[in-house]
Amino acid sequence: MKNILCIDDDADFATMIADVLQSEGYHVKIDTGKNMHNILKTDHYGLVLLDERLMWMWGSDLCLELKQDPSTKHIPVALVSAADDLAKIKERCGAEAYLKKPFELGSFLSLVNQLYLYSNEDVSC
Repeated sequence: MKNILCIDDDADFATMIADVLQSEGYHVKIDTGKNMHNILKTDHYGLVLLDERLMWMWGSDLCLELKQDPSTKHIPVALVSAADDLAKIKERCGAEAYLKKPFELGSFLSLVNQLYLYSNEDVSC
């Protein structure tokens, strides 16, 4: 199963993202980020979509936690946010990509497909 974790505290946006990605064959788990580490331990995830402006903390801080943890550093992270300076934030936290909200759906799907494929290239059977 192609699992993606979507971390966003805007439930409507996260549900819309999940619906779009599920129609493309992905299984999407939605969370505010507070359960991120536990969720990532339960199954293989090929991508984390992460909002920068969460109500309780910065998404880039969560990204740093992922990239510093040997068990999750290999999972690609895409910042999907309306925050300013996303390119700088991406560099600072080690995310693989970013996409500014609002975005064009085709660009979003292309990014997701590219990053998900990237996450599974080095997996040995």
